[in-house]
Amino acid sequence: MIESLIGLEALWLLLPVAAGTGWWAARNATRRATRERESGGFRSDYFQGINYLLNEQPDKAIEVFIKLIEVDSDTVETHLALGNLYRRRGDVDRAIRIHQNLIARESLSTSQRTEALLELGQDYMSAGVLDRAEDLFSEIAVDADYRMQALRQLVDIYEREKDWPKAIASARKLEQATGNQLGWIIAHYCCEQAGQHCAEGDLERALKYAQQARNIHAACVRASLLEADIHAERGEHERAIHSLQRIEEQDPDYLPEAVGRLYRSFHALDRIGALDDYLSKLLRRYGWSSLALALADIKRECDGRREAIRFITDRLRQRASVRSLDRLLDLEIEDRSDTGEMGGHLDILKGLTSELLFERPVYKCRHCGFPAKSLHWQCPGCKHWTSIRPIQGVEGE
Repeated sequence: MIESLIGLEALWLLLPVAAGTGWWAARNATRRATRERESGGFRSDYFQGINYLLNEQPDKAIEVFIKLIEVDSDTVETHLALGNLYRRRGDVDRAIRIHQNLIARESLSTSQRTEALLELGQDYMSAGVLDRAEDLFSEIAVDADYRMQALRQLVDIYEREKDWPKAIASARKLEQATGNQLGWIIAHYCCEQAGQHCAEGDLERALKYAQQARNIHAACVRASLLEADIHAERGEHERAIHSLQRIEEQDPDYLPEAVGRLYRSFHALDRIGALDDYLSKLLRRYGWSSLALALADIKRECDGRREAIRFITDRLRQRASVRSLDRLLDLEIEDRSDTGEMGGHLDILKGLTSELLFERPVYKCRHCGFPAKSLHWQCPGCKHWTSIRPIQGVEGE
């Protein structure tokens, strides 16, 4: 089935190639007639290629058209289309050969050569030869007409290589070339550097890059979370709380990421009552499960298990939530165990909710729909930044 779909795609992509070949043949009737006399069959070869297309044999059709088309100013676009087709079908080596053959031709105009270089650079990226692709796009970026395309490719390369200083420099140049603000992406590059320094134990430099990210893009939630983690690690819990409370203004969708951190820092300062007040305020505004569960933990800690059960039960009456139901069943089973009662049907329900939560993703990309169990700041599917958010609804927040 997959092969047939690929073949069908190739057929549609090859139709313009075949049409271009026919147009080229008609325009160059004199040369075609000469070649027919010399080779005894240009017309038959051309129709043989069409026949291959109609019979869903795109590979054979491609070979025929390549043999028919000479590289000159009239056929450059056709060669570019063929190379692009090969790359899209996964035959990168053949795409590279076609584009290299084009570039070697002295008859190409400057614009045509640059287009061929762009295609060759994309071939190298598809093949994973990023150093060669980088060299080509760096050369092309000097050309004002192709600067934006080359810079976008360079940013992509540096993201793949995790070369964040070069990614920042290229993104800045792309900002200037397009006029579009990319501060929200550059802030992530700074956060990546902060994360690297955290892993190395250099909290001072990590904090510097996290603050730099927020200076570049004030709404960068990731920077606030990093700052909070660094402050907490250094025992600066008041500063950690301040960083976390900033998130509501930056992007409240990410408040669930702050709940556990808030719990840690308020506890370290022995301010559990203040935490209860703050989370209650957020719960009234947003009603999310993470907030309700954190408050249930506070109720249990301060007032006992039965008060936590009462609180979650009341919340479930207001807003259905599998996560809240799962926690309620935990508390009920634990409570019955203490009194010597068997869980009975509660154990069965608990098994169902646990399995349901285990199978369901917690996050989802708003751009491509990629599901995830953990938060990714860059979507693994579509590579967009800050597009993965906590899932809302009965099975989420």
